[in-house]
Amino acid sequence: MSFNILAKNILIMAICLMSSKLGAQAFSIELQSETWDVARHGELLIKIPELATVINKWSEDTAQKIELRYPGGEEGVLWVEELMDRLVSLGIPSSTIQLLPGSSAEDIIHVVLIEAIKNNE
Repeated sequence: MSFNILAKNILIMAICLMSSKLGAQAFSIELQSETWDVARHGELLIKIPELATVINKWSEDTAQKIELRYPGGEEGVLWVEELMDRLVSLGIPSSTIQLLPGSSAEDIIHVVLIEAIKNNE
């Protein structure tokens, strides 16, 4: 029985370590459709505080990726492609931006900044 408790404790510690490491490697915001409707031009995008934070954090380390998790359907695809075009117009290379379907809601794009894994060899 003590082996089971030890195994559970080790598993809990491993999960905690993994989740704290993941938290350090990603930063995310939610961009809601009503915010997007107001700020459809590139220069207005940087006036959205959360999105400006993502852009500033990305510019500190341009090896990072920006993941756009968008709602499914034709409207979601059009929205995320327009957002990607605006980000590219602000100087973020399209190769840095990854589009993934599967937002948690039909009116939200999750913008996730993912740190590049650096090899310390």
